[in-house]
Amino acid sequence: MAYITSATTTTLELQLTDEGRKRILESKSLVSLFEKFAISDGDIDYRNTQQHADTNNTTNDSAQLGYLPYVTGNLINFRKQINNGYKQNNIIWASPESNRVNVKGSETTYVAVGVKTTNGSVKYYRDTLELDVYLHDYFVLNKLLASKYISDHKDVLSSNPTTIEGSLDNYFNDTLNVLTSSDYNSFLNDLSEFGISQYLDFWDSVKVYDGANFNSEDIKLVPYKDFSYYNALSLAGGAFMPRGEHMGIDFSGTYLKGLNVASPFSLVFSPSLNNDGNRYTKGSGEAGIGFEAFSMGYLNCGGVNNWNESSTAPYPTFNMSNKETGWATESDDTTTAFIGFVTAVDMETSVDVETFGELGYSNITTTIPTARIVLNINKGTDIPPTYYPIKLKRLSQEQGKYQNINAQQAKGINITHTTHPSDTFGLLVGGLEYTSNWNTNQQGLRSSGQYFGINPSKDNAKVVDPGRVAAQTEPYYTLSTRMMKMADDIFVGVASQSNNFWMTDTYSGGFRSGLSGSSINHYNISIPVTWTIYSKNSPSAAPCKVTVRFKFNKEAVTDSIPYNNVSSQNYYRLYDDAEFKFYGAAGETKTSFSPDPRGFGYASGASTTWTTSGGDALFRKVITGQEI
Repeated sequence: MAYITSATTTTLELQLTDEGRKRILESKSLVSLFEKFAISDGDIDYRNTQQHADTNNTTNDSAQLGYLPYVTGNLINFRKQINNGYKQNNIIWASPESNRVNVKGSETTYVAVGVKTTNGSVKYYRDTLELDVYLHDYFVLNKLLASKYISDHKDVLSSNPTTIEGSLDNYFNDTLNVLTSSDYNSFLNDLSEFGISQYLDFWDSVKVYDGANFNSEDIKLVPYKDFSYYNALSLAGGAFMPRGEHMGIDFSGTYLKGLNVASPFSLVFSPSLNNDGNRYTKGSGEAGIGFEAFSMGYLNCGGVNNWNESSTAPYPTFNMSNKETGWATESDDTTTAFIGFVTAVDMETSVDVETFGELGYSNITTTIPTARIVLNINKGTDIPPTYYPIKLKRLSQEQGKYQNINAQQAKGINITHTTHPSDTFGLLVGGLEYTSNWNTNQQGLRSSGQYFGINPSKDNAKVVDPGRVAAQTEPYYTLSTRMMKMADDIFVGVASQSNNFWMTDTYSGGFRSGLSGSSINHYNISIPVTWTIYSKNSPSAAPCKVTVRFKFNKEAVTDSIPYNNVSSQNYYRLYDDAEFKFYGAAGETKTSFSPDPRGFGYASGASTTWTTSGGDALFRKVITGQEI
């Protein structure tokens, strides 16, 4: 169907299939006949094999010898009939808005969204809710978690290698009151209970409120308008990509053209147990955003050497350039040998320990757990993946120091300060970036050659020198700062769009032409996403319309994480100082902050829990909402 205008008269014409005509004839009430309206995606009707009626006008001939169906609204160029077998591929369901209250007996039933407050309780909101999420706080949190492993990185990656470890110890001891591993575990638990870990939660749960009880039910989220769908897609790149491969902002389905931009984020909507505790209800748990552009696996390598000989804990390099340092025999062994990067699934299910003594593995001396990001998202690129191996220092312990890790007395190594998952995340995101040096000599696995090299790198897979990195004449990246740089590209990419597919609001900005902000170091952006949340189990429950604004102030970040330019590359530096400023809702103005992510003076018992010194909320804030 479509709106057709003629002079001052507006006519709604319905072109019906046989099925549609049948329903009208057999219906007792036209009012109740139509429940939903569908918007066509403009697909061609491939069932129609005739050319366009106007055969003299070749521009109107369909290349597929079919017609665009009349539901696209083009009255002049296309026939009015709709093929009886035609079915739209993509449908947008739109129900008319109403102020009508859904009544259940004498009670009202609502979808209710719960948000954890600063005192730890959860408040529930109905009808409409607006939330702000402060991603600049999340960036600084990444630095905090990585800083617990400063001893692994200070010699080369810090501008203050002799003092930085002591400065950070003072920060953890004096500001956070974290003196022991047990204290650190309690600190991480405090964050987790407030919904802060690898993911920053923006709501705690979704329930259905029947006037007396809150019930956990399956829910569905429907994006509001195009910009909500595409904004969410740009902030959920990691969620859509297996094996660490990222397609970034997807232009398919739009008239837009442009390069894909890899996203470091994932949006996660968790299940929760129903009221009886006997099954999970879909999407009803915490919803959050976090860095997850990486996948996990192992590096099986030979040819190990030190990248920085002077360090007490040198970074390794792996240059498998011949039979003595790599494959033991001919290159066809590469088809059966798990060499180089091996996915966690392959390594843990396909490779037996005994296999490493067989042909092809005799020169493989090192197996390292590693994160990986596949950055070659555009076809035809020669950019290899990036790797973030755990430092060998943390994997090398004597047999007597192995720990029992399960009831079967299996042995493992404690490589983190605690068993908390946020601690593991901190170890990973602080790891130095490596790349396989694919080049004209095929040093790598690109053509299934038997050579493979892994070295610390900068952009475009260029190997960096440790002395130049220490002198700050070459950039370096960690897993965290690589994802921060990817986030910069996403933020500014969204802000630069002048169309209806992506949108920024409130204090949007950036450093490109036409965007506010004074430099690459200083810009604000707010990216809104609006979902309508429905209950799948209680269709009569009034839905809740939720707008989440993802806000980022770059200057608020660079007060804690320096942002430099060397060797024609802009990059974040994690390990130069012990500055941690969480600005929260004050990120735009920087009028107040907290050095403790739990709130200003939290460790000393101050009343400003989860707020700055000026009382501004940290990490997230309810802007408007009707509380139940």
